[in-house]
Formats: sequence, structure tokens, C-alpha cells
Amino acid sequence: MSTAVAMQDMHQPHVNIQETGVLRHRPVSKGDTRHTAPTQEQDNWLMSLHDTAGSTLPLDTQSFRPTTTYWVTPHGMLTKEIKILDLTHDLDLPYTGMTDAYKAHVKTTLKDHSFSPVFTVHRGNWIGLKNYITDNQDKRIADWKHPWHSCGEAVLTFPDNSEHSAHPISLTNKRWGFRTEAFTVNSVQFFWEMDSIWHSHNMTLYKVFGSGDNERKVEVGKYAQKWWGGFVTGGTLVVDEKEVDGLVACLTLVVVLKKKRQRAAERHGGGGGGGGGS
Repeated sequence: MSTAVAMQDMHQPHVNIQETGVLRHRPVSKGDTRHTAPTQEQDNWLMSLHDTAGSTLPLDTQSFRPTTTYWVTPHGMLTKEIKILDLTHDLDLPYTGMTDAYKAHVKTTLKDHSFSPVFTVHRGNWIGLKNYITDNQDKRIADWKHPWHSCGEAVLTFPDNSEHSAHPISLTNKRWGFRTEAFTVNSVQFFWEMDSIWHSHNMTLYKVFGSGDNERKVEVGKYAQKWWGGFVTGGTLVVDEKEVDGLVACLTLVVVLKKKRQRAAERHGGGGGGGGGS
């Protein structure tokens, strides 16, 4: 595969859309124009991640040590295939965080090497609500059914005897407009959460373990993308495959990214639907 394809910047200069988080405003009449300073309680709400109860779970102190680095090629409305590359064995810089230096090294590696996709997501119909996934041998390894709107349930299914998952995986954010997506694998809960309440350039995949007062979360994946706006997504994904299957991490991320594009369309009156394609 040409690295020019992997690195193509699908920036749309006429679009100036930003992920604005989860703030909601009541309608204001012309007579209601008074401005009041936010209370301390409102400040605390604004500056906290509150999409889900998982946000308040204690973070386990074990350090995040990813085993694999993927590149999810930029994709948007007109993309028929999402190619996912495994860069792990060609990276010379050890991972010490999703730093500017690490992301620059990923960019350099993409330019200096030629890669074939390890996974490819194929759009199964024109609007992108039915998709299927193949491996590097062109073998069908999963299917993905996506909802019409960002609050709906997305379902990933796998063939019998799949090495990736023994059961379907569903993702839903439960509440309209909220951005945290949870799913369960073999009775273990995972969730993708944005690192900022203001935008979703950077996200973390958490695994939940323990119960009751001993319930904790641990980082098992990290994602970062270049700023392409709300309608083009893709970027660097690092995963600890000792804690979560690599394909599961990649596909759940792609689902979350599609829902991000749907939210952008919904906020600007375009409805959900394909959310800019897949």
C-alpha cells in the first residue's frame, strides 16, 4: 500500500467544525439577557469528565505499556475502505506517552516504509451502516452493523471459532450527545473516554476490574489524531494486547469515530445516518 494513501490529509477547507463536548444551553428569550458568573458547583461540572460513572472510577497505578502501535488511515464521507496498519516492528522510538515526539516518529515511519493493512473495514452499503472487516489474507473476520444516530447501539459480530471474540460486542453511549462508549468482552467491561471535555482528538480505552469499593479502571489503549475537524477521523492507536484483543480495540475505536462524525452532523442539522461515511 502506498504510504501516500495512508498519510493523505483529507482536510476540507470549507468546513470549520469543532467537537464542542457535551454542553447544552436552554433557549433564551430577548428579554432574558442577564449574564451571571458560574457558581463553584457549575465550574466543577464543566471541568470534570462526567459522561459515565466510569469517569469517577479510581485509576489503577500500574503503568500503561502498549505492545502494538496501529495507524488508522484518515477516513470520512467518501471513504469506501478504512485501512488499519501495524507499525509496531518498524518503530525505533519506545513509547513513553502519546507525545509530540512519538507522533512525529509515527509520521516519519509512515513516510519511510511501505505497509499493507493488517485489517480493512469495507463499507457494505452506500450509507455505511453495514460493514465487514477482512484481515491481511482477505479473510472476512468480522461484521459491523451501525445505528442511524450517534446514541444508538452498534454491534460487532465474529465468525464461529473466532480468535478475537467468542460473542457479539455491542457499543452504546446510553444518553444522547454523550461521548463515552462502553462494551463488554467475556464479562469484562471496557469503555472509550475522551481525554478532554472540549474535543475528542485524544481518547483512552479503559478496562474495568474489581467490584464494589474495589472497582478500578486501567488504561489499555490510547488514540490521538491530527486536527481534521469533525468530519474526518483517523490517527495513531497504541494498544496493550495483553489486556485487550487488537482487532477489538481497533474496531471499537472505528465505531466511536463514526459516532463522533454522526454527532458533528447532528449538531449542524444534517441528521445522523452515515455520519460522514465510514
